[in-house]
Amino acid sequence: MENQFKVWYLPSENRIRDLNLLAMKDSGLLTFEKDGLKFEGKNENIYIKNFQSISYGKQGRDFVNNWVKIEYLSDDKELKTAFFADKKMLGWSGIFGGTKNLYKKIKTEFQFG
Repeated sequence: MENQFKVWYLPSENRIRDLNLLAMKDSGLLTFEKDGLKFEGKNENIYIKNFQSISYGKQGRDFVNNWVKIEYLSDDKELKTAFFADKKMLGWSGIFGGTKNLYKKIKTEFQFG
């Protein structure tokens, strides 16, 4: 199974009042590392290692795409959220199971459930 995914990224739920016309805030590459996930986006880079929870489903105003929701502790012990969806094939890959595969891989690699 692959260790890198082309993804859409959101740092928080996408709400109508945010006036964000796109489903995502950033896009980039999500890489599986030994102790966490590294997201390298066009605008933002994050490293997720202190996983608190992971879930899969709809978020915010996006009623089309499912997203992987990860809650994690930052280095300064602040609870943060990251949403990821498979962006291959202009997002169609996610609709046809790509995001669910990403969710399953994260759960397996980092020992959730």
